[in-house]
Amino acid sequence: MSDWPIILHAQLVNGKLKMNRRRLEVLLASRRDAELEIVIERKHATRSLAQNAYYWGGVVGALSAHTGYTPDEMHELLKAKFLPKSMALCDGNGEVIDQLVIGGSTSKLNKIQFGEYIEQIRLWAAEALGFTIHPPLPLERAS
Repeated sequence: MSDWPIILHAQLVNGKLKMNRRRLEVLLASRRDAELEIVIERKHATRSLAQNAYYWGGVVGALSAHTGYTPDEMHELLKAKFLPKSMALCDGNGEVIDQLVIGGSTSKLNKIQFGEYIEQIRLWAAEALGFTIHPPLPLERAS
């Protein structure tokens, strides 16, 4: 298993980076010399467990039963259709020798993006397949 990447959580407060520098030093101390790239990204919430359960049961499961594809096949089909990722294969000279489109990753979507992804699938299923995917049931709130 690779010991990269190192992920360290930090906060930006009044334009200043706040992080546990000691933890970073400890994490780097056991690694070999290497050229590094530092990327700072805004942290975002990934999809919720409820969204994930609805996606696999109510969306992928329903479409799988309707079409005859396995859930994994349907998941791959949906990713390729709604999260397309174009790739090019180049030879040693940088010449493109083949191109293809694969499905992107759903695990990188935040809650809003994942909700939009599901809604696109629901609309497509209704229009293209004449199949209704029921919306998720609202969560009951404890009073």
